[in-house]
Amino acid sequence: MSGINLAYDSENNYDLNKYRNLSNNEAETEIKNQEQIIIQQKKLERSNTAKIIVMAFAALVVLFCVVYGKVQVSDIYNKINSQKTELNVAESENARLKAELESYTSLRNIEEYAEEIGLKKLDKAQIWYVDIQQEDVVKIPEKDENFFVKIKRSVKKFFYKFE
Repeated sequence: MSGINLAYDSENNYDLNKYRNLSNNEAETEIKNQEQIIIQQKKLERSNTAKIIVMAFAALVVLFCVVYGKVQVSDIYNKINSQKTELNVAESENARLKAELESYTSLRNIEEYAEEIGLKKLDKAQIWYVDIQQEDVVKIPEKDENFFVKIKRSVKKFFYKFE
């Protein structure tokens, strides 16, 4: 009987009727009623405790979900940043390789390589000029067409005039 003193009534007034000699039946009934009230209050306290525990557990689950989500977002941002870093490295390597390729294909390098393998520049004595005495027009001979093809063309020309 932890929280209720049986000598007080519901309005916290001292109740002398609790100590008077009541009949055994009435006293037993009164005690049973008091015990039932105490049992109901304990059940209510237990259910309130259970509700508090369930609510605390639910709050912990929600907190865990929020923290887990933040961790996942942070992990994704880290992956994005590492991929951006790799992209920057690859772009700078690409620029370096392009510059290197341009240096290999410069005219000066090509001339040096040609001299290394034994090639020399042409001098005017090595150049020969050839004159061709022909017209600059190319003539394509007409194909020999048979009689039926010529008739077909002339019919087409005739009908095109009326269109």
